[in-house]
Amino acid sequence: MANIDRDLIKKLSELCRIGCTEEEIDALLTDMKKIVGHVEQLSEVDTANSAPCNSVIKDMSNVTREDGPSERMPRETFLSNAPEQVSGMIRVPPVIKKRE
Repeated sequence: MANIDRDLIKKLSELCRIGCTEEEIDALLTDMKKIVGHVEQLSEVDTANSAPCNSVIKDMSNVTREDGPSERMPRETFLSNAPEQVSGMIRVPPVIKKRE
Protein backbone atom coordinates (compact mmCIF):
# COMPACT_ATOMS: atom_id res chain seq x y z
CA MET A 1 0.00 0.00 0.00
CA ALA A 2 1.17 3.53 -0.68
CA ASN A 3 2.55 5.31 2.35
CA ILE A 4 -0.38 7.50 3.34
CA ASP A 5 -0.04 9.19 6.70
CA ARG A 6 -1.10 12.36 8.49
CA ASP A 7 1.89 14.29 7.13
CA LEU A 8 0.89 13.47 3.55
CA ILE A 9 -2.70 14.59 4.16
CA LYS A 10 -1.47 17.84 5.74
CA LYS A 11 0.88 18.48 2.81
CA LEU A 12 -1.88 17.77 0.26
CA SER A 13 -4.33 20.04 2.07
CA GLU A 14 -1.71 22.80 2.10
CA LEU A 15 -0.98 22.35 -1.62
CA CYS A 16 -4.72 22.46 -2.37
CA ARG A 17 -5.17 25.45 -0.08
CA ILE A 18 -7.79 23.58 1.93
CA GLY A 19 -7.84 24.15 5.65
CA CYS A 20 -8.45 20.92 7.58
CA THR A 21 -9.17 20.35 11.23
CA GLU A 22 -7.58 17.41 13.04
CA GLU A 23 -10.88 15.50 12.79
CA GLU A 24 -11.06 16.13 9.04
CA ILE A 25 -7.46 14.95 8.63
CA ASP A 26 -8.33 11.72 10.46
CA ALA A 27 -11.39 11.20 8.25
CA LEU A 28 -9.43 11.94 5.07
CA LEU A 29 -6.67 9.55 6.14
CA THR A 30 -9.19 6.76 6.65
CA ASP A 31 -10.93 7.48 3.33
CA MET A 32 -7.68 7.75 1.36
CA LYS A 33 -6.44 4.41 2.72
CA LYS A 34 -9.72 2.77 1.67
CA ILE A 35 -9.54 4.29 -1.82
CA VAL A 36 -5.93 3.21 -2.35
CA GLY A 37 -6.82 -0.26 -1.08
CA HIS A 38 -9.61 -0.58 -3.64
CA VAL A 39 -7.37 0.64 -6.45
CA GLU A 40 -4.63 -1.81 -5.45
CA GLN A 41 -7.15 -4.64 -5.78
CA LEU A 42 -7.30 -3.87 -9.49
CA SER A 43 -3.68 -5.01 -9.87
CA GLU A 44 -4.77 -8.51 -8.89
CA VAL A 45 -7.06 -8.82 -11.92
CA ASP A 46 -5.56 -10.82 -14.81
CA THR A 47 -5.95 -8.66 -17.92
CA ALA A 48 -3.41 -10.48 -20.10
CA ASN A 49 -6.05 -11.73 -22.58
CA SER A 50 -8.26 -8.62 -22.49
CA ALA A 51 -8.42 -6.26 -25.44
CA PRO A 52 -7.98 -2.55 -24.74
CA CYS A 53 -11.30 -0.75 -24.42
CA ASN A 54 -11.91 2.98 -24.68
CA SER A 55 -15.68 2.71 -24.49
CA VAL A 56 -18.22 0.03 -23.67
CA ILE A 57 -20.73 1.45 -26.14
CA LYS A 58 -20.24 0.06 -29.65
CA ASP A 59 -21.70 1.19 -32.95
CA MET A 60 -22.69 4.59 -31.58
CA SER A 61 -21.28 8.01 -32.18
CA ASN A 62 -21.66 11.30 -30.44
CA VAL A 63 -23.98 13.69 -32.24
CA THR A 64 -22.52 17.17 -32.27
CA ARG A 65 -23.37 20.36 -34.04
CA GLU A 66 -21.05 22.26 -36.31
CA ASP A 67 -19.05 24.82 -34.36
CA GLY A 68 -18.72 28.12 -36.11
CA PRO A 69 -18.97 31.86 -35.60
CA SER A 70 -22.34 33.38 -34.89
CA GLU A 71 -23.72 36.84 -34.20
CA ARG A 72 -22.14 38.60 -31.27
CA MET A 73 -24.31 39.52 -28.34
CA PRO A 74 -24.38 43.26 -27.69
CA ARG A 75 -22.08 44.19 -24.78
CA GLU A 76 -24.91 45.89 -22.89
CA THR A 77 -27.07 42.75 -23.07
CA PHE A 78 -24.17 40.58 -21.96
CA LEU A 79 -23.30 42.83 -19.03
CA SER A 80 -26.94 43.17 -17.96
CA ASN A 81 -26.76 39.57 -16.70
CA ALA A 82 -23.60 40.19 -14.65
CA PRO A 83 -24.15 40.69 -10.91
CA GLU A 84 -21.28 43.21 -10.77
CA GLN A 85 -19.34 45.08 -13.45
CA VAL A 86 -16.50 47.58 -13.59
CA SER A 87 -15.60 49.65 -16.66
CA GLY A 88 -17.47 47.34 -19.05
CA MET A 89 -15.97 44.14 -17.57
CA ILE A 90 -17.50 41.53 -15.29
CA ARG A 91 -16.14 41.67 -11.77
CA VAL A 92 -15.61 38.26 -10.17
CA PRO A 93 -14.49 37.36 -6.65
CA PRO A 94 -10.80 36.52 -6.24
CA VAL A 95 -10.05 32.85 -6.82
CA ILE A 96 -6.65 32.62 -5.18
CA LYS A 97 -5.92 34.49 -1.98
CA LYS A 98 -2.56 34.88 -0.32
CA ARG A 99 -2.28 33.13 3.03
CA GLU A 100 -1.69 35.29 6.02
